[in-house]
Amino acid sequence: MKVKGIVGALLVVPALTMSLMFASGGGGKDGEEEKKADGAVPVNVPAEYQADVSRAGKICPEISAAVIAVQIGKESSWQPQAKSSKGALGLAQFMPDTWKTEGKDGDGDGAADPMNAHDAIYSQGHFMCSLAAQMKKLIDAGKVKGEVLNLALAAYNAGPGAVEDYGGIPPFPDTQSYVQQITQRVAQAKAGGSGGGSGGDGSRGSKILAMARSKLGKPYVWGAASDDVGYDCSGLVQVAYAAAGIELAHSSATQCTAGSRVSQDQAQPGDLVCWDGHVALYAGGNTIVEAATEGVPVRETTVYQMAGGPYYVHIN
Repeated sequence: MKVKGIVGALLVVPALTMSLMFASGGGGKDGEEEKKADGAVPVNVPAEYQADVSRAGKICPEISAAVIAVQIGKESSWQPQAKSSKGALGLAQFMPDTWKTEGKDGDGDGAADPMNAHDAIYSQGHFMCSLAAQMKKLIDAGKVKGEVLNLALAAYNAGPGAVEDYGGIPPFPDTQSYVQQITQRVAQAKAGGSGGGSGGDGSRGSKILAMARSKLGKPYVWGAASDDVGYDCSGLVQVAYAAAGIELAHSSATQCTAGSRVSQDQAQPGDLVCWDGHVALYAGGNTIVEAATEGVPVRETTVYQMAGGPYYVHIN
């Protein structure tokens, strides 16, 4: 997530246009555009959020439910209380300043809260549709070239101003990678794959993280990998991956060379985060689950700098 921290870069769409395009508030009909929108929900969206994702995918035809699902899976791994080290909040990882202008009351309780999953998903749909509307205006004006969805994703990552400045998707590796990842995962999700789940490996990543989180609060014990005794870093990873049917050695050095290195932006929930002599599990939203050191129980915390890392590893 990038653009949510760049509120000043957002183009202002005239209020009349916005009011015609997007209905705000409760779960009523979102206008004529909704008839052409795609509210089909990918199979790996958690059951409690499927109705919200479907609704968010019906706000405008350019942003489908699959797009919303894949973005949220990447942002927070469907953790409604996620908080990043940069201050991004909730399921959709809105920055506070962006939430002030883009946050909406998705469940009709009279308040817009980024830590409320219903509000976050509904707001994500409206925010992405706002970006899509801005990109359509730029296309019509001959200022940018490209597909509306791809440009909206680029605007989400780098800011609408950057898209306009470069006349399309900016040449930033981070932005180009983001657009490619999301569109590929959306295609997988629409084909019935796992793109809409908690990262590119869908249920696998969910199983890994669910097992790791079930050990939160267990003591750190070097060389251990059981509830009765405790866990060290590689022991926690070993047990978590075993829950997904993947056998790993009880060694951080071996685990961190068992897969392929990926960038932070390419990292999926359930991937490894590695340092010299230490390994953790990436949980999305710049967070990890780890057994850190003596005196510190298994915890979920933000990614940090330490000797040799962090670097990210995907186990194939």
